[in-house]
Amino acid sequence: MDNSRTIHDKIIIGGGAAGLMAAYSACKIRSDAGDVADVVILEGKENVGKKLSATGNGKCNFTNMYQDKSCYRSDSQDKAYRIINSFDNKKTISFFYNIGIMSTERKGYCYPIGEQARTFRDVLKERVISLGTAIFTEKRVVDIDKTEGIFTVTCSDSTSYSARKLIVCAGGAAAPVFGTDGSIFNILEKMGFNIIKPKPALCGLKTDSKYLKQLDGVRLKCKCSLYSEKEDNIIYQESGEIIFSKNGISGIPILNLSRFAINELADGKKCGVLLDFFPDMGLHKLKDYLSSVIISCGDGAIGVVLSALINDKLLKALFKEIDIDYDSSAKVYDVRTIRNEIKKLSEKLKSFNVNITGDTGFENAQTTQGGVILKEIDEKNMESYKYPGMYFAGEVLDVDGMCGGYNLQWAWTTGYIAGRN
Repeated sequence: MDNSRTIHDKIIIGGGAAGLMAAYSACKIRSDAGDVADVVILEGKENVGKKLSATGNGKCNFTNMYQDKSCYRSDSQDKAYRIINSFDNKKTISFFYNIGIMSTERKGYCYPIGEQARTFRDVLKERVISLGTAIFTEKRVVDIDKTEGIFTVTCSDSTSYSARKLIVCAGGAAAPVFGTDGSIFNILEKMGFNIIKPKPALCGLKTDSKYLKQLDGVRLKCKCSLYSEKEDNIIYQESGEIIFSKNGISGIPILNLSRFAINELADGKKCGVLLDFFPDMGLHKLKDYLSSVIISCGDGAIGVVLSALINDKLLKALFKEIDIDYDSSAKVYDVRTIRNEIKKLSEKLKSFNVNITGDTGFENAQTTQGGVILKEIDEKNMESYKYPGMYFAGEVLDVDGMCGGYNLQWAWTTGYIAGRN
């Protein structure tokens, strides 16, 4: 069916978190004014909110009590944070409370009290439908045109939809299984928008470390320091649990630094991550402590004794590089040898180098870095300067948040603002 003859009030491209919030916001302001809303959502998948319902392993960490400019990465970071503050985490929590979604907090991370991500999708979907939104699914957008003040959106099934206003909430290129394949960027470039090349963010990193096979599946807490070119040129640091796999490393600290590593590699620079497994203990103190533990262990196997302090898989890998046998006792060696070799071990434990060779791709990324530059968007209403009546929200914009609910907060904030305006 061709809908081009019907001119709707608003069309929203994308039925994810930003799109559903934009639809609710747009409909509610009309409803409160006593008007009937005329809003259409065009969703490329068979149902709205597919990525939203899978967020946070199905539990949906939807915002965070800790907010700082550094949590939102962008070429226009100050502007991004000003936008966030216009509809912040507290307003988001209050908004969802008022439509029936209570939240609970753990270490600043906020979840729906039922800890089911589909809660947000289902509740928002029912709300927007009840307020007058029409949802059309399996509508993959292939073209956008503006003629005489009217936007016409054409879909891959040859249907087209027209409206006076358009809100683009089509997502980025991360997790294409949920419909965000990045094709929207080609359409926007064709319209003349400046796009910062999309790249993965919040994803695992590949490495050529010789220890990966031995460390596959190991989880360890440490301080991660990303360096560029030289080990003393640290460009990002974060502590937390990392996960080794047969191909590389992941875990929240790695996900958060991944965008910087990816950009270094894209610029042709070498980079790596230094892992400090004893961040609260200096090198000299660690060396003395480990030496004293070994010397006092008597007939006990050195490796077994140290495995109470160091993961045994990591320990066995590192022991191959020093002149001490994992299963031998301290009595086999003189004190000087033990101190010398334990110094080498301590240096490895304080500065375990992982050379970064690549990333795990959009297929395994949680979000996209890059997109429509914020300089082309009015922060007061998320409207395009280039195309009046065209608004943007969510991941399609050049903002990517850290792990911890920040990308959803960006979606809620921008969706709310765009819909109201």
